[in-house]
Amino acid sequence: MRTLTKLGIGMLAVIVLLSCAWMYHTHSLYEETYRSEYRYEVTVRTDSVLHNVTFYVPLPVSEEESKIGSEIIAKNASIPAGWDCEIVETEHGNMLKIHAEGITPDRNTPPVPLPEDECGPDAIPCLDQIYTPEWVSAMVHADREINTKNPAGNEPMLSPKYNLVRSVYRMPHPEDWTPPACYEYESCIYANYTASPDAEVLIHAELTGANSWWVYGWSGNEYMDRVGVMLTGAQDGWCAASGNLVAGEGRY
Repeated sequence: MRTLTKLGIGMLAVIVLLSCAWMYHTHSLYEETYRSEYRYEVTVRTDSVLHNVTFYVPLPVSEEESKIGSEIIAKNASIPAGWDCEIVETEHGNMLKIHAEGITPDRNTPPVPLPEDECGPDAIPCLDQIYTPEWVSAMVHADREINTKNPAGNEPMLSPKYNLVRSVYRMPHPEDWTPPACYEYESCIYANYTASPDAEVLIHAELTGANSWWVYGWSGNEYMDRVGVMLTGAQDGWCAASGNLVAGEGRY
């Protein structure tokens, strides 16, 4: 009996030691790989040639400053050839100005589709042309944990924002899981260029603030702030844009 008791105590001690070692190991991985960063991207996609192009696009701002904007101006960012970027003061606050003498669509021809008699009933039709967007992108590392659950007032946000209202998170999720907080709002983008009357131009700005770590697989949490507008024909002035904010997405 005493032998069995000692054996049981010994096995329990081994299990406790292994559990402690595993917890220490996984916590070390968490601490060593933990990182926080902001990513900002402005995308422009067009199906026609644009001439003498100028855009004013919402910029990530916190306490009236934009670290990401400063990185772009310092050219610590990915900027297409022929694009000039600067921060300008407008009636809607500081925004990112993008200027280019011209933007030519990059057309990618999709693969040749199969004959109709070889396609199944669920086949997706191919587009005649696929237009590849061009973009400005920058990333800034944070020296602290980003408040991804409550970014408003605590983190950089795209500006300007008007008429911010709560919206419903529409992605499927388990009933016992708290969905991210979602908001919709109005914003604006300035566009000035000449183009054919039927030219379609998509302008999209996106900011992501994310915390991530690796413990035998990447995990993390984030907030995402997006503004976009689709324009047709030549433009010369401010355009109403729609915005969307999702906060508290991921693991905590």
